[in-house]
Amino acid sequence: MVPILLDGEEVATAVPARWREGAELFVAGDTWRFERDGKDRVARRARTPRVTLRASRKSVWRSGWVIKGEGVTYEVDPAGLWVTTHRVLRDGQPVGTGRTPGFWSSRPTLDLDPSVPPVHQLFLLWISHIMRQRQAAAAAAGS
Repeated sequence: MVPILLDGEEVATAVPARWREGAELFVAGDTWRFERDGKDRVARRARTPRVTLRASRKSVWRSGWVIKGEGVTYEVDPAGLWVTTHRVLRDGQPVGTGRTPGFWSSRPTLDLDPSVPPVHQLFLLWISHIMRQRQAAAAAAGS
């Protein structure tokens, strides 16, 4: 289990799946599943099949993602071509950034506006983490 912290306090725990970029999260007594659904990634409560949030790649050639659900649209994109920082937009307006805390750390961080609901924050962190993993895999394959 991996603790997920907000301002130093544990807000959730995650059990990463070994395959397919998935995870099970325990948030405020509720169990959530972040998983693959075809080419998309989805967030749903473990006890219901209804998808709460759906993330889709913007295109095959771009690493950005569009996340839709609960009446809102987020976009997570790299802040630049060779930069590991991600910017997060909600309905076209900036609401945060994601980065790793330093060169020697692979732990992702995401600084978001407090108005973003907690489960949305966790899903956006997960998408940012997937983007970072894929970028690292591509860099390793190219060297």
